Amino acid sequence: MGTFLGWSIKRPSNLTKLILTAAASVALMVADAHHNGEVRAVRGTILRADHPLQELAALPSSLVRDAQRDLRLNARLRRENARLRARARRLEVKASRLAALRLEVAHLTALLHGSSVPGYRAGLARILDVSSGPFSRRLTLNEGRNDRVFVGQAVVDVHGIVGQVVSVNRDTSKVMVVTDPDSGVPVVSERNGLRAIVFGTGSPDSLKIPYLTVTADIRTGDVFASSGLGGVYPPGYPVARVTSVTSNPNLAFLKIRAVPLARLAYHTHVLLLWPRKRPEPHGAGHG
Repeated sequence: MGTFLGWSIKRPSNLTKLILTAAASVALMVADAHHNGEVRAVRGTILRADHPLQELAALPSSLVRDAQRDLRLNARLRRENARLRARARRLEVKASRLAALRLEVAHLTALLHGSSVPGYRAGLARILDVSSGPFSRRLTLNEGRNDRVFVGQAVVDVHGIVGQVVSVNRDTSKVMVVTDPDSGVPVVSERNGLRAIVFGTGSPDSLKIPYLTVTADIRTGDVFASSGLGGVYPPGYPVARVTSVTSNPNLAFLKIRAVPLARLAYHTHVLLLWPRKRPEPHGAGHG
Protein backbone atom coordinates (compact mmCIF):
# COMPACT_ATOMS: atom_id res chain seq x y z
CA MET A 1 0.00 0.00 0.00
CA GLY A 2 0.92 3.63 -0.59
CA THR A 3 -0.59 7.13 -0.29
CA PHE A 4 -1.03 9.70 -3.02
CA LEU A 5 -2.58 13.12 -2.17
CA GLY A 6 -4.00 11.60 0.97
CA TRP A 7 -5.49 8.68 -0.83
CA SER A 8 -4.54 5.17 -0.01
CA ILE A 9 -3.38 3.40 -3.14
CA LYS A 10 -2.69 -0.26 -3.50
CA ARG A 11 0.44 -1.04 -5.41
CA PRO A 12 -0.15 -3.10 -8.57
CA SER A 13 0.92 -6.69 -8.56
CA ASN A 14 3.65 -8.05 -10.81
CA LEU A 15 1.04 -9.59 -13.06
CA THR A 16 -0.69 -6.23 -13.41
CA LYS A 17 2.63 -4.61 -14.28
CA LEU A 18 3.27 -7.27 -16.92
CA ILE A 19 -0.18 -6.82 -18.45
CA LEU A 20 0.15 -3.04 -18.53
CA THR A 21 3.65 -3.24 -20.08
CA ALA A 22 2.49 -5.72 -22.71
CA ALA A 23 -0.54 -3.54 -23.52
CA ALA A 24 1.69 -0.46 -23.88
CA SER A 25 4.03 -2.38 -26.13
CA VAL A 26 1.17 -3.59 -28.31
CA ALA A 27 -0.21 -0.05 -28.50
CA LEU A 28 3.18 1.31 -29.57
CA MET A 29 3.58 -1.39 -32.23
CA VAL A 30 0.11 -0.68 -33.59
CA ALA A 31 0.81 3.03 -33.65
CA ASP A 32 4.12 2.47 -35.40
CA ALA A 33 2.48 0.15 -37.92
CA HIS A 34 -0.01 2.88 -38.78
CA HIS A 35 2.83 5.33 -39.45
CA ASN A 36 2.18 7.49 -36.46
CA GLY A 37 4.59 10.39 -36.91
CA GLU A 38 4.73 11.27 -33.26
CA VAL A 39 5.64 7.71 -32.30
CA ARG A 40 8.35 7.57 -34.95
CA ALA A 41 9.74 10.90 -33.73
CA VAL A 42 9.84 9.65 -30.16
CA ARG A 43 11.51 6.41 -31.26
CA GLY A 44 14.09 8.29 -33.32
CA THR A 45 14.88 10.58 -30.40
CA ILE A 46 15.31 7.60 -28.09
CA LEU A 47 17.56 5.82 -30.61
CA ARG A 48 19.66 8.94 -31.16
CA ALA A 49 20.04 9.43 -27.44
CA ASP A 50 20.87 5.78 -26.95
CA HIS A 51 23.48 5.54 -29.78
CA PRO A 52 26.38 7.13 -27.84
CA LEU A 53 25.57 4.87 -24.91
CA GLN A 54 25.68 1.85 -27.21
CA GLU A 55 29.00 2.95 -28.66
CA LEU A 56 30.39 3.56 -25.17
CA ALA A 57 29.20 0.13 -24.05
CA ALA A 58 30.79 -1.50 -27.10
CA LEU A 59 34.04 0.44 -26.75
CA PRO A 60 35.89 -1.99 -24.40
CA SER A 61 35.16 -5.02 -26.57
CA SER A 62 36.11 -3.03 -29.69
CA LEU A 63 39.39 -1.99 -28.09
CA VAL A 64 40.10 -5.59 -27.13
CA ARG A 65 39.39 -6.79 -30.67
CA ASP A 66 41.64 -4.07 -32.14
CA ALA A 67 44.42 -4.92 -29.69
CA GLN A 68 44.16 -8.63 -30.52
CA ARG A 69 44.24 -7.85 -34.24
CA ASP A 70 47.29 -5.61 -33.79
CA LEU A 71 49.06 -8.28 -31.73
CA ARG A 72 48.39 -10.92 -34.37
CA LEU A 73 49.59 -8.55 -37.10
CA ASN A 74 52.69 -7.63 -35.09
CA ALA A 75 53.53 -11.30 -34.49
CA ARG A 76 53.06 -12.07 -38.18
CA LEU A 77 55.28 -9.14 -39.14
CA ARG A 78 57.97 -10.28 -36.70
CA ARG A 79 57.90 -13.79 -38.15
CA GLU A 80 58.06 -12.40 -41.68
CA ASN A 81 60.92 -10.08 -40.71
CA ALA A 82 62.86 -12.97 -39.14
CA ARG A 83 62.27 -15.08 -42.25
CA LEU A 84 63.47 -12.29 -44.53
CA ARG A 85 66.56 -11.69 -42.38
CA ALA A 86 67.45 -15.39 -42.47
CA ARG A 87 66.96 -15.44 -46.23
CA ALA A 88 69.13 -12.32 -46.61
CA ARG A 89 71.91 -13.99 -44.58
CA ARG A 90 71.70 -17.12 -46.74
CA LEU A 91 71.84 -15.00 -49.89
CA GLU A 92 74.87 -13.08 -48.55
CA VAL A 93 76.69 -16.36 -47.88
CA LYS A 94 75.80 -17.65 -51.34
CA ALA A 95 76.90 -14.38 -52.95
CA SER A 96 80.21 -14.51 -51.06
CA ARG A 97 80.79 -18.11 -52.13
CA LEU A 98 79.87 -17.27 -55.70
CA ALA A 99 82.30 -14.34 -55.75
CA ALA A 100 85.07 -16.56 -54.36
CA LEU A 101 84.29 -19.25 -56.94
CA ARG A 102 84.37 -16.69 -59.74
CA LEU A 103 87.77 -15.45 -58.59
CA GLU A 104 89.10 -19.00 -58.37
CA VAL A 105 87.71 -19.90 -61.81
CA ALA A 106 89.35 -16.80 -63.26
CA HIS A 107 92.62 -17.76 -61.55
CA LEU A 108 92.45 -21.35 -62.82
CA THR A 109 91.67 -20.13 -66.32
CA ALA A 110 94.68 -17.82 -66.21
CA LEU A 111 96.85 -20.66 -64.88
CA LEU A 112 95.81 -22.99 -67.66
CA HIS A 113 96.28 -20.33 -70.33
CA GLY A 114 99.64 -19.27 -68.91
CA SER A 115 100.95 -22.77 -68.25
CA SER A 116 103.13 -22.84 -71.36
CA VAL A 117 106.71 -22.52 -70.08
CA PRO A 118 109.38 -23.31 -72.68
CA GLY A 119 111.17 -26.54 -71.83
CA TYR A 120 108.72 -27.47 -69.06
CA ARG A 121 105.48 -29.36 -68.66
CA ALA A 122 103.06 -27.74 -66.20
CA GLY A 123 100.52 -29.45 -63.95
CA LEU A 124 97.88 -28.05 -61.64
CA ALA A 125 98.15 -28.62 -57.88
CA ARG A 126 95.79 -27.61 -55.07
CA ILE A 127 97.03 -26.00 -51.86
CA LEU A 128 95.92 -28.10 -48.88
CA ASP A 129 97.57 -26.16 -46.08
CA VAL A 130 99.66 -23.06 -45.38
CA SER A 131 102.15 -23.05 -42.51
CA SER A 132 103.77 -19.76 -41.64
CA GLY A 133 105.96 -18.67 -38.79
CA PRO A 134 108.92 -16.39 -38.12
CA PHE A 135 111.32 -18.97 -39.55
CA SER A 136 109.37 -20.75 -42.27
CA ARG A 137 106.89 -20.20 -45.07
CA ARG A 138 105.61 -23.52 -46.44
CA LEU A 139 102.71 -24.83 -48.53
CA THR A 140 101.28 -28.35 -48.62
CA LEU A 141 100.09 -29.52 -52.04
CA ASN A 142 97.79 -32.40 -52.97
CA GLU A 143 100.38 -33.85 -55.37
CA GLY A 144 103.10 -36.23 -54.24
CA ARG A 145 105.36 -39.09 -55.21
CA ASN A 146 102.53 -40.93 -56.94
CA ASP A 147 102.17 -37.90 -59.21
CA ARG A 148 105.93 -37.83 -59.97
CA VAL A 149 106.58 -34.75 -57.86
CA PHE A 150 110.26 -34.48 -56.91
CA VAL A 151 112.38 -32.49 -54.47
CA GLY A 152 113.70 -29.31 -56.06
CA GLN A 153 110.73 -28.97 -58.42
CA ALA A 154 109.74 -25.42 -59.32
CA VAL A 155 106.29 -24.08 -58.32
CA VAL A 156 104.84 -20.99 -59.99
CA ASP A 157 101.62 -19.09 -60.61
CA VAL A 158 100.64 -16.78 -63.46
CA HIS A 159 102.34 -13.82 -61.76
CA GLY A 160 105.67 -15.23 -60.74
CA ILE A 161 107.70 -17.88 -58.93
CA VAL A 162 106.07 -19.30 -55.79
CA GLY A 163 108.89 -21.53 -54.55
CA GLN A 164 110.28 -25.07 -54.80
CA VAL A 165 109.35 -28.51 -53.48
CA VAL A 166 111.46 -29.45 -50.43
CA SER A 167 109.85 -32.75 -49.37
CA VAL A 168 107.63 -35.36 -51.00
CA ASN A 169 105.25 -37.92 -49.54
CA ARG A 170 103.14 -40.47 -51.36
CA ASP A 171 100.18 -38.15 -52.03
CA THR A 172 101.35 -34.72 -50.83
CA SER A 173 104.38 -32.47 -51.02
CA LYS A 174 105.83 -29.48 -49.16
CA VAL A 175 106.82 -26.27 -50.92
CA MET A 176 109.26 -23.70 -49.54
CA VAL A 177 107.92 -20.31 -50.59
CA VAL A 178 110.31 -17.63 -51.91
CA THR A 179 109.67 -15.54 -48.78
CA ASP A 180 111.00 -18.32 -46.53
CA PRO A 181 114.29 -17.27 -44.86
CA ASP A 182 115.98 -20.36 -46.32
CA SER A 183 114.92 -19.51 -49.87
CA GLY A 184 117.32 -18.05 -52.41
CA VAL A 185 116.48 -17.48 -56.08
CA PRO A 186 119.15 -16.49 -58.65
CA VAL A 187 117.74 -13.53 -60.59
CA VAL A 188 118.61 -11.01 -63.25
CA SER A 189 117.38 -7.44 -63.65
CA GLU A 190 115.02 -7.02 -66.59
CA ARG A 191 116.25 -3.45 -67.03
CA ASN A 192 120.01 -3.91 -67.30
CA GLY A 193 120.83 -7.63 -66.78
CA LEU A 194 122.31 -7.16 -63.28
CA ARG A 195 122.65 -10.55 -61.60
CA ALA A 196 121.70 -11.01 -57.96
CA ILE A 197 120.07 -13.45 -55.51
CA VAL A 198 116.69 -12.79 -53.94
CA PHE A 199 116.32 -14.12 -50.40
CA GLY A 200 113.25 -14.52 -48.22
CA THR A 201 112.86 -12.57 -45.01
CA GLY A 202 110.19 -14.64 -43.26
CA SER A 203 107.66 -11.87 -43.87
CA PRO A 204 104.77 -12.90 -46.16
CA ASP A 205 105.30 -9.98 -48.53
CA SER A 206 108.93 -8.99 -48.20
CA LEU A 207 112.18 -10.07 -49.90
CA LYS A 208 115.75 -8.83 -49.73
CA ILE A 209 118.55 -8.57 -52.27
CA PRO A 210 121.86 -8.50 -50.37
CA TYR A 211 125.48 -8.34 -51.45
CA LEU A 212 125.11 -5.59 -54.05
CA THR A 213 127.70 -2.85 -53.67
CA VAL A 214 126.91 0.85 -53.61
CA THR A 215 128.07 1.09 -57.22
CA ALA A 216 125.42 -1.37 -58.45
CA ASP A 217 122.92 0.06 -60.94
CA ILE A 218 119.66 -0.76 -59.20
CA ARG A 219 116.57 1.41 -58.73
CA THR A 220 113.24 1.33 -57.00
CA GLY A 221 110.73 -0.33 -59.32
CA ASP A 222 113.27 -2.62 -61.01
CA VAL A 223 111.84 -6.08 -61.76
CA PHE A 224 114.01 -9.15 -61.28
CA ALA A 225 113.29 -12.42 -63.10
CA SER A 226 114.80 -15.85 -62.56
CA SER A 227 118.14 -16.25 -64.31
CA GLY A 228 117.96 -20.03 -64.66
CA LEU A 229 121.25 -20.50 -62.83
CA GLY A 230 121.21 -23.56 -60.61
CA GLY A 231 118.67 -25.30 -62.83
CA VAL A 232 115.77 -25.14 -60.36
CA TYR A 233 113.66 -22.38 -61.86
CA PRO A 234 112.96 -21.68 -65.54
CA PRO A 235 114.82 -18.59 -66.81
CA GLY A 236 112.92 -15.35 -67.36
CA TYR A 237 110.10 -16.00 -64.87
CA PRO A 238 109.16 -12.94 -62.69
CA VAL A 239 110.34 -13.08 -59.08
CA ALA A 240 110.44 -9.67 -57.36
CA ARG A 241 110.01 -5.91 -57.70
CA VAL A 242 112.35 -3.55 -55.83
CA THR A 243 110.53 -1.31 -53.33
CA SER A 244 113.44 0.49 -51.65
CA VAL A 245 117.18 1.01 -52.11
CA THR A 246 119.11 2.41 -49.12
CA SER A 247 122.76 3.39 -49.16
CA ASN A 248 124.74 3.70 -45.94
CA PRO A 249 128.18 5.37 -46.29
CA ASN A 250 129.46 3.20 -43.45
CA LEU A 251 128.51 -0.02 -45.25
CA ALA A 252 129.88 -1.55 -48.44
CA PHE A 253 126.58 -3.01 -49.55
CA LEU A 254 123.19 -1.54 -50.37
CA LYS A 255 120.11 -2.38 -48.33
CA ILE A 256 117.54 -3.47 -50.90
CA ARG A 257 113.95 -4.53 -50.21
CA ALA A 258 111.54 -6.06 -52.68
CA VAL A 259 108.13 -7.70 -52.87
CA PRO A 260 107.34 -11.06 -54.49
CA LEU A 261 105.42 -10.90 -57.75
CA ALA A 262 103.66 -14.24 -57.21
CA ARG A 263 100.31 -13.92 -55.41
CA LEU A 264 101.42 -15.94 -52.43
CA ALA A 265 98.47 -15.13 -50.18
CA TYR A 266 95.77 -15.61 -52.81
CA HIS A 267 93.93 -18.46 -54.52
CA THR A 268 94.07 -22.20 -53.89
CA HIS A 269 95.97 -23.60 -56.88
CA VAL A 270 99.51 -23.35 -58.25
CA LEU A 271 101.48 -24.88 -61.12
CA LEU A 272 104.14 -27.57 -60.76
CA LEU A 273 106.78 -27.57 -63.50
CA TRP A 274 108.42 -30.72 -64.86
CA PRO A 275 111.46 -30.33 -67.15
CA ARG A 276 110.69 -32.03 -70.43
CA LYS A 277 114.14 -33.62 -70.29
CA ARG A 278 115.31 -34.32 -66.76
CA PRO A 279 119.09 -33.69 -66.52
CA GLU A 280 121.01 -36.90 -65.85
CA PRO A 281 123.22 -37.04 -62.74
CA HIS A 282 126.85 -36.07 -63.30
CA GLY A 283 128.81 -39.00 -64.69
CA ALA A 284 125.71 -41.07 -65.55
CA GLY A 285 126.26 -43.46 -68.43
CA HIS A 286 130.07 -43.61 -67.96
CA GLY A 287 131.70 -46.85 -66.83
